[in-house]
Amino acid sequence: MRPAWLATGTMADLDPEKKTPDLVYLAAHLALRQMAREICRKKFDPASTEAGPGQGNLFSGQLQTRYPAAHKRGEDPEYVVLDHLTAKDVKFNVRRLRREAGAKLRHADALEAWGDEQFAENGKRKRKAA
Repeated sequence: MRPAWLATGTMADLDPEKKTPDLVYLAAHLALRQMAREICRKKFDPASTEAGPGQGNLFSGQLQTRYPAAHKRGEDPEYVVLDHLTAKDVKFNVRRLRREAGAKLRHADALEAWGDEQFAENGKRKRKAA
C-alpha cells in the first residue's frame, strides 16, 4: 500500500470536481501522504517506535530502521526495513546521503564566508557604505 495512492484517493473523495487551486491541492496531498505513511507504519509495523523514516536518532552514528527503496526522480519513495534493502537500494541511499551531505557542507561554507564578510573581528556587523 503506497501513501501516495491513499492521498490521491482521499483527495478525489474530498474534491471530486477538482476545484481546488493547484498549490492548495499539492499542500494537502503532501500532508495526506505524511499521514498515510504514519498510518501504514502503525498498521504494518506496530512494533515500530520510530517517529518516521529518517526521523530516528540520525546523529547517533547508528543506522535508521528504514530507508527509501531505489526509485526514479519524481516518484514517491517507498520505505523499506533495513534488513530488506537490496544492493541497489543501499547504493541509492549512499549516493543520496553523500549528495545531501555535500550540499550541507557547501551551504555551511557559503554562510561562513558571508559571516566573515559581514562581521569585524570583534563580532560587530561592519557598516555598509551609504
